[in-house]
Amino acid sequence: MQTLSKAVLLAMMATAFAAPVCAVEAEDGAFSANIGFVSDYTFRGASQTNEDPALQGGLDYGWANGLYVGTWASNVDFAPNDGANFEIDTYVGWGTALNDTLALDLQFVRYWYPGADVDYEYNELLASLTVAEAVTFTLGYSNDVFASDETGLYYAVSGSYGLPWYEMSLNGSVGYYDLDDALGESVTDFSFGLSKAFGPLDGSITYVDTDSAGDRVYGDNGGSRVVLGLLLGL
Repeated sequence: MQTLSKAVLLAMMATAFAAPVCAVEAEDGAFSANIGFVSDYTFRGASQTNEDPALQGGLDYGWANGLYVGTWASNVDFAPNDGANFEIDTYVGWGTALNDTLALDLQFVRYWYPGADVDYEYNELLASLTVAEAVTFTLGYSNDVFASDETGLYYAVSGSYGLPWYEMSLNGSVGYYDLDDALGESVTDFSFGLSKAFGPLDGSITYVDTDSAGDRVYGDNGGSRVVLGLLLGL
């Protein structure tokens, strides 16, 4: 799943800094969309496409009061003969600036896998606190993670720092996925990489890995990898 949607980020910026973003300031709300390509769709350190490329896209509708709804989709490949070829996420949330430094986002998301012969579908609640538009702390909770009837908790911190060269940004994240009830182990994931905007197009290169528990839980899909990405905002 994607992280904060473009609509959410714009809504936070408009609330916090009164930025001249017409799409969010319009009383009736506004749409935003994106389409992207990644060399490997990874989610919390694990490949969702058996280390193959993915085509992805999303559509959001956000209001000036911080409310938003949206959907996002990608191809997936979890296991042979499970019938899961697509992931569709639907979500509703609310984002707001608490002050000039802190921004809060609350989101309810449903992960769908239409046509799958195995039940993977589940809900998750996400809460994110962003500090100075640079560091984000995230907590995710599901009472039925991976449709296992067990609890899953995800803790993460991520950040982005603008570099003084070529208008690039250095990005990184560390996450801890408490899957003790569902899978008998918890997994730590981390990533770091570079990104650069080329007009409406964002390019990125990211190193993604997990600890040894990731190899045991996810197999080869939990190993280290370098992911290339292109994202076009519409």
